[in-house]
Amino acid sequence: MRHRSSGPAALVLFASTAAACVGEQPPPPRLTVTSPQRSLMQDSGQITVRGSAQPNANGDPVSRVTVNGVAAALGADGSFSAAIDVPEGASIIETVASTEYGGTATDARSVQSGHRSPVGSNIDRAVTAALSADAFAKMSAAAGPLIKSMNLPAMLAPLQPMANLGDSIANVKLSIDQLAFDDVKVTLTPTDGGLKFAAEIDGLNASATAVYAGALVPDGTTTVTMATDKVVISGMLVVTPRGTAGFTTTIAAPLVQTGKLQLNANGLTGQVLTLVNNNLGSTVQNLATAAAAHGLEPIMNDALGALGGPKQVEVLGEMVQVEATPAAVAFTHAGAVVTMNLKTTIAGSESSPGFIVTPNGMPTLDPNAGIHVALADDLVNEILAETHALGLMEVHVEKNFGLFDALDIRMASPPMVSADSADGTLHLVMGDMTAAFTDHGQPFISAAINAQVDLKILRGTSANQVALQFGDVHLWVNQLEDPSRPASGAEVELTGPAAAGIDVQLQSLAPFLVTVPVPAVAGIQLDDLEMHTDSGYLLISGAIH
Repeated sequence: MRHRSSGPAALVLFASTAAACVGEQPPPPRLTVTSPQRSLMQDSGQITVRGSAQPNANGDPVSRVTVNGVAAALGADGSFSAAIDVPEGASIIETVASTEYGGTATDARSVQSGHRSPVGSNIDRAVTAALSADAFAKMSAAAGPLIKSMNLPAMLAPLQPMANLGDSIANVKLSIDQLAFDDVKVTLTPTDGGLKFAAEIDGLNASATAVYAGALVPDGTTTVTMATDKVVISGMLVVTPRGTAGFTTTIAAPLVQTGKLQLNANGLTGQVLTLVNNNLGSTVQNLATAAAAHGLEPIMNDALGALGGPKQVEVLGEMVQVEATPAAVAFTHAGAVVTMNLKTTIAGSESSPGFIVTPNGMPTLDPNAGIHVALADDLVNEILAETHALGLMEVHVEKNFGLFDALDIRMASPPMVSADSADGTLHLVMGDMTAAFTDHGQPFISAAINAQVDLKILRGTSANQVALQFGDVHLWVNQLEDPSRPASGAEVELTGPAAAGIDVQLQSLAPFLVTVPVPAVAGIQLDDLEMHTDSGYLLISGAIH
């Protein structure tokens, strides 16, 4: 993918270079790290960092070498080693050599630790969401108008005929053609083990095709209309996972009451008319109950986060296959907790070497207030590995940088989202990228770039969505030795050009991380968004109004 940049990178930089002279700072020592190799991928555990730290150009000896803050054993000949613990996930290994007069040199390289899985793998418990009782109250207010606007006859089509009355002597089948309400009010109240449901339907009007026959009745077909001024339904709404189709909803043990009933049945006579009149109440009750249960199904699917797949979404010309499977849903008086398995594949990414899977525990979610969503870091890392396999983060930037006019960045390993073991904040680690700087097509210099990008949560494209957004960028640039070029004795400032390349990469990646699969339903908007990590999950919480 080729990009052209005409302005500075929109990034906040925290830059370290292998050797950089700033003002009157003493020159840096000569630092060489021999192991581990760049872009190391390993199972887990400790790693030993080895190398050499030699006096600087002034002859000032090296007084100290640290690796991620751990003091290394420093030999008289300048060799050093340090054993450090590498947590599962992505890490930047930062080696710093210092002279006694303040000169410093830094080497940064990445390591990914954990089990590797192929892209397209199913992520168990990829998304877990908790919805409070207040969230269900907001849903209740929105549910009535939504049900009223739905094409309920189409939703009820698999259930037709809605009524099958009589026997071989005289029988009639009623199939609903049209259904409308003047108003619908719904109440959803979570309780231990279920979801209490109540609905009040005003002005129910339905038309149906009546097909009648029998030994003593001539065969025929006519249209009948049924109406009532009020239907009141109460019961327990049962929400059941149904594979990639999401959830199915039924009303258990419904208690239904109807008001004044009206029947217009021109064409029906005798026993057939009697059959319809005698069963009009139960037919209207069954119709209203089925309409309410099926009308709530898409609302609950949205509210509980089911994506209803598999489905394809086009992002920047790439087809993203998403398959969500609800695993479980549990209700208490505080609210509901739903868990989904998720599989995401970007077409053409099958050549990916895979992604690092880190152990996930059980995130702590509080259903007592607002909405809480736990997103497994494995899911994000699977998407990142797929974008890497497609080359979507390999960039070409053309710009007048002074000594050179073009930059190409290549990634040896997929970027990876990982939590900081110290404070739990979440970062995107882009490790050991190779940057080639050229001038008018001629090689100028090369460098290794490591970047750690803070992640934050902002509102998504609508009021009931949230999005992963990129924050500050911590950037390390190490100029690489080129045996074909004579050493100049001076380092070139590369952080600005490297920042331009990183900015282009993040712009390419951002569309794939825009919409986090969170509960979404009319009537709920998220405010005061917060993010932290817990047990291998990105936890997002928001107040609702």
